[in-house]
Amino acid sequence: MARKPSKKELVNSRLLKDYASWIYCEGCGKTVAYLCYVTYDCFDFSYACNCGGEGHVCIEFENPSEPSDSAEPLKIVKNRLCCARDEAPLLTIVEKQLRGYEFEIVCNACNTRYCAGR
Repeated sequence: MARKPSKKELVNSRLLKDYASWIYCEGCGKTVAYLCYVTYDCFDFSYACNCGGEGHVCIEFENPSEPSDSAEPLKIVKNRLCCARDEAPLLTIVEKQLRGYEFEIVCNACNTRYCAGR
């Protein structure tokens, strides 16, 4: 049975699928990130696109316990940002399309929270 998000907010952004896949800027229609389907419990992403648009995506699933903050950064495997503990692929940021971004993501396998930005 597919999980359903308990919270889903999209501001000036569009998802290719219901709660994952390609994320597009509504201002220019270009891809700004790729979010993996089943590897996260919480994703909070704010960005400034090169077109001048600013967007926000927040998707959360029920999680009964508080996540622990990672002392390590996400691992890069190919072009994917992956959990440092189990290397589960979490997301890809299309940095060439963005002036800046920040995100928080929680791996659902180990309940670890990662935060990053530029």
